[in-house]
Amino acid sequence: MSNIIDYLDWRGDILFSERPFNEVDNLIFSELAYVDMNGLVPSDGNNSVTLSEFYKNYKCSDKKHNYTLNVPDPLLDRAADSQRFRNVRLMLFREKIDIDEQLQFCAVTYILGDGSCYISFRGTDSTIVGWREDCNFSFLSQTPGQVAAADYVNEVAALTDCSVRVGGHSKGGNFAVYGAAFCDEKTREKRITEIYCNDGPGFNDSVINSEQYKAVLPKIRKIIPESSLVGLLLSGKEEKTIIRSSAKGIYQHNPFSWCVTGCSFDKADSLSTESTLMNEALQKWIGELDDSEKKLFVTSVFDSIEASGARTIEDINKNKLLAYNAMIKAAAGISAERRAKLFNMMKSLTEISGELFINEARKRIDQIRESGLIPFIPESREKTDTDIIVYDNGKSDDTDNINPENA
Repeated sequence: MSNIIDYLDWRGDILFSERPFNEVDNLIFSELAYVDMNGLVPSDGNNSVTLSEFYKNYKCSDKKHNYTLNVPDPLLDRAADSQRFRNVRLMLFREKIDIDEQLQFCAVTYILGDGSCYISFRGTDSTIVGWREDCNFSFLSQTPGQVAAADYVNEVAALTDCSVRVGGHSKGGNFAVYGAAFCDEKTREKRITEIYCNDGPGFNDSVINSEQYKAVLPKIRKIIPESSLVGLLLSGKEEKTIIRSSAKGIYQHNPFSWCVTGCSFDKADSLSTESTLMNEALQKWIGELDDSEKKLFVTSVFDSIEASGARTIEDINKNKLLAYNAMIKAAAGISAERRAKLFNMMKSLTEISGELFINEARKRIDQIRESGLIPFIPESREKTDTDIIVYDNGKSDDTDNINPENA
């Protein structure tokens, strides 16, 4: 199956001025934001570098990617060598990670040369604080990263006179929607043409019910794989485009698995059963908690992790015992009531998930019974010698004539 790398091989020799921007281009710009551009792309709005110039300097540096799901470097290799992307100009690279503010923010702007620009917000990286900010979405009406996103959109609009597209993958998609919705009204209405949320989480209800969010709904393009989990978290009213992926389960969040044909993603008919069940469980669990309980859960978990000294996912992987002991120690420092509450929250999620899967299994068994593939025995009575098994070939046998050893 073709992906965004294959798209560059096929479409890389055609300029944006010759063939217009499309949804696959959007994902490429979103993914390039995961590349470490610090010190290589100007942070001010008066200077810029082409993608090919940046790539040459990047190859000479010792920079490494800072993402846990995929490595963006192969995409950068192909894009920087293509006619379509090599002369795109990069400017206004901003990155800030602050544990005290619980902030992980990164953005860059691409000038396409066709009279438009694309603002790309990076998604969650490998920092613990980045994952903590994701969880804060569930109980905060705004996070420091979302506020920074709106400020960044305003800054780009003030420095340029082109039409603006905004996008990102994962948390970057959430920042894109929030930044476009809560920037200056003139920028929101007159400058922003499209907003791309690539499998990004939703929002607290206070955001969903705001006039600013409602104003940008027609411009939002939310793209999710058929087994999406992240992209269905929390609330959202935008129409969703479901696409196919070559991966399974949660690994479909990896954009390099998204299937591409021509200038578009391969569309799927519906979400997978797995995605539907897990999201029903998570939404029900989250919905049963008030904001104070959500904050209690998130704060306790991440305070425990940070108490171990871990700052990245790699730190936890390398020092599992250290992180584990630190979390046990941190849990011992809180009240018994609080520990019990956290345990009940986790138990609740497990029970809800289990119930949903059991109900789905029962539904499938009922469907099979109706098709005649297995015997139907009424629950009101025990099986008798006269019960008959009906097979899909239309034949029937008395159950007493079946030898269990041959079954």
